[in-house]
Amino acid sequence: MLTIPVVEAVDEPTMEVDDPSALGLAELLLKNHRQVDAMVRDEDLQALLIPRFLGIAVTSFTVFSLALAMLLSLMPAESLPGFLREAWIRSPGQAGVSLWLAYTFGLIAATGICLPSFYFYGLLSGVRITLLQVTAHIMQGMAATSLMLLGLLPIYVAYVLGMIVFHANGTSIRPMIYIGLALPFVAGLYGVRTIYRGFMQLADTLPPERRCRRSCFLRRLTVACSVCYTAVTPVTIYKVWEIATQM
Repeated sequence: MLTIPVVEAVDEPTMEVDDPSALGLAELLLKNHRQVDAMVRDEDLQALLIPRFLGIAVTSFTVFSLALAMLLSLMPAESLPGFLREAWIRSPGQAGVSLWLAYTFGLIAATGICLPSFYFYGLLSGVRITLLQVTAHIMQGMAATSLMLLGLLPIYVAYVLGMIVFHANGTSIRPMIYIGLALPFVAGLYGVRTIYRGFMQLADTLPPERRCRRSCFLRRLTVACSVCYTAVTPVTIYKVWEIATQM
């Protein structure tokens, strides 16, 4: 009788990374977020991860800003929204730099503004957490946002370039401009989810007898902080844009 050997299913091997590069972290964020979550909780790696998460975010936001500035420079000036039109007519180069400053440093500034709240409410919920660990979690969310943004960007650029090549009218182009400006916030939903997931995993540091009740409290606080972060970010970006265009 012919027997067929049974092959047991095995989990996909995880990549052991003691000193992960920025490129390796970007790959892990896309392929194995559980391993990144575990690395963020490793106290020996947190100081290394923060600048590399920041480097991923700055690089990705720079690529996005350059692509958006290129598209705006190809559009008729009358198609641009009012708050962009004047700056673009006066100096397209300065407007492009201001756009880059707004998205890159605006997002970093929003993170700095909301960081103490995440730390304070984490302590209030009773989890064992340090300011360095909170920073690593927030930076992980920002890096995840930037990678999601890079994934959406080629689709957006291809669609808008097609509209420009085929001379679409201003009525059709203007909504696409607003969509492009809002694209980081759409991608930001993925980053907020990453932050929420990371903070909720800290519930295992709560005492067992209070874990159920405190986990519910931690969930509500994390949602509240995430909503605050989402609300502060567009305001910060717009203020950085205003300051940069007036320099």
